Amino acid sequence: MNRLVLLYERMKKLRESGVRMKDISEETDIASSVLSSLYSSVLPMYVNLLSGGDDPETALDKALQQVNNVSKRKLLGCLDELYEKVCHIEPRLVSSKNSGRPFLDDIEREAIKYLPNAGVYTGLYLAYSSSSFSDGLKVEPYMITSITDGETLPKVYSQSMSGDYYAGIGLFSPFQIGYLMFNEQKRLQLALKVIYLQLPIIEYPNLVKGIYLTHDYNRNPIARRILFVRQGDEIPLEEFANLRTKVIPREELTPEEADYYDYTCHTGDVIKSMMLVSPDKNIEDLKREKRILELL
Repeated sequence: MNRLVLLYERMKKLRESGVRMKDISEETDIASSVLSSLYSSVLPMYVNLLSGGDDPETALDKALQQVNNVSKRKLLGCLDELYEKVCHIEPRLVSSKNSGRPFLDDIEREAIKYLPNAGVYTGLYLAYSSSSFSDGLKVEPYMITSITDGETLPKVYSQSMSGDYYAGIGLFSPFQIGYLMFNEQKRLQLALKVIYLQLPIIEYPNLVKGIYLTHDYNRNPIARRILFVRQGDEIPLEEFANLRTKVIPREELTPEEADYYDYTCHTGDVIKSMMLVSPDKNIEDLKREKRILELL
């Protein structure tokens, strides 16, 4: 029965933060009229009766007599699930639902549900992929960090070829789909790097494969296979800053690295596009682009 008291306190906090009962209804899949009855009549009286010395069973029966649209059996049957859903509502996300950026708001709101899934992927990784400027294997340090209080998305870090690390966000769903998203340039320059991961069913996997989309040095879109190999638990950010991205020439690869090369660096593992100097904006330009790319 104490869960009812906790539910009331949480709903009070949401209402005081400006969350509408309609928003809570949408998040919990319970009619707003039922939630309003609970919040305004049943729960406050229940708490008062408990304070007056009534036992929880008697207090709930008396409180429910005030309304005719709340069933005791249904309330107790869904209480745990209702409380969990209410606890996952973030006031700032619900209040910004009509802020004009529904796509970004929806991503953040969904990410909250998947926070437990992110924990099994935290740690330090080396990522292997094809190099843009030589026939070699690019090796990049990545780190997926643990969730801290108040965060809705885990922070992820990667190292650039220049030795600077940059931060991004991760999203790990229970549907074997993961995303790592970065801006590879300075804040005033938008150069998105998005990695699409195929999450294995097992927990704490040693290998995670995916595809990542970015730009080459001429700002042309490029997609590559990428393979993440776990190195261990996450490390302090100061230590991560000392790691470096490197390119290993093909002739210097170890047998294990050669296997990574074979998976990520062959024809068909990289898809490139290019901007022609004077495009005529017709299908002949597209044919000419493909012919040029075949020579590169």
